[in-house]
Amino acid sequence: MRKVVVILPTFNEKANIRKFAEEVLAQEKNLPGWRIEVLIVDSRSPDGTGEIAQNLTKENPRIHFLNVGRGLGVALIEGHTYSLNHLKPDVLAQLDADGQVEVDIVPRLVKVIEEGYDLAIGSRFVPGGKNKLSLSRKIFSAGSSFVCRFIMGPWDIKEFGNSARAFTPKLFNKINLERLPWREKTFIIQPAFLNEAILAGANYKEIPLVFKNRAEGYSKNKVINYTYDVFTYAIDARLHKWGINFSFFKATRRAKTLIKFGLVGFTGTFVDFLFYKLFIWYLGMPPATSKGFSTEVAIINNFTLNNIWTFRHRKTSKNIFQRFLSFQMVSLVGLGIAVGIVKGLDLMFGSGYIDLGFRKLAYNNFYFFATIPPVMIWNFVVNHYFTWKHEEEVIT
Repeated sequence: MRKVVVILPTFNEKANIRKFAEEVLAQEKNLPGWRIEVLIVDSRSPDGTGEIAQNLTKENPRIHFLNVGRGLGVALIEGHTYSLNHLKPDVLAQLDADGQVEVDIVPRLVKVIEEGYDLAIGSRFVPGGKNKLSLSRKIFSAGSSFVCRFIMGPWDIKEFGNSARAFTPKLFNKINLERLPWREKTFIIQPAFLNEAILAGANYKEIPLVFKNRAEGYSKNKVINYTYDVFTYAIDARLHKWGINFSFFKATRRAKTLIKFGLVGFTGTFVDFLFYKLFIWYLGMPPATSKGFSTEVAIINNFTLNNIWTFRHRKTSKNIFQRFLSFQMVSLVGLGIAVGIVKGLDLMFGSGYIDLGFRKLAYNNFYFFATIPPVMIWNFVVNHYFTWKHEEEVIT
């Protein structure tokens, strides 16, 4: 009798892991000639999922348990590796344990492998598939798959974003795990695994599934981080296919905090410049004075965005008021640098205009933008190492 081992990656699935594992095993009646076993791979769930899974292994010899680090990619890759080494399956399968996909997908995935394919992909976006999520999440899931199709390819795969898949051990062993970003905490493992499987020569087929809201709990996908990773990984994969061996994804991951800080700084620059000009036009302030007030408005804007986005996963000993005071002090030094630059340029060149033919540009516009590089460098370095000093990274 042939065997399929279904990996169920879990994190805080206490409410439904028992029921879901039993439902997966019950699908054996729809798969003649096959034995279904389940490997629950838990990422150190604080809610006690791991303890329940361990108890299940004592009750049912077809249920196995593995405790790993955080991250869907870690759970899947370490789970499949363990399965190959210890459980000796003929087919490797995987399915999220949150109940969003009906368990009847398991025998249908295996039957695709029986047809001679070495990779079966469950899809919401092929005929017969349904996406029953909210409108915003439908747009997100369809949009992320479209980005992967358009930038990375191949175009004929329509679903890149869910875990319902089955494949042969031979294919898994051919995948380049060194290039696969399986240790990342976002769900980039899903499109990345497909890409690497195709590069390894996978013969694949998509089959329809119905994707619905979670049976229990909440979605752990971080929309902004996943969107960022999808774009950067898709570009990385495309560059590789063009023969450009530059790890764009890893480079942007290392620079991610700086990039986010820069994007926040861009919004702050817009706010700063807007108020800078308003204060000059409507209050008659000289450029240096206007710069002082407009920068304070931008400081409040930037602190808010950096606190809730750029450094949101940093756990520090400072409370929000201490962080704001620290950010304010750092920014005031940056303000002093900016005011000094504007004042110096104003003294050197005055308050004239450059005539471009179709319009005139005041010198004070150039004074403003000359402050951006030195002030951004100062603000990022000091806030990175002091205001939101890395003391303990929150694992998500």
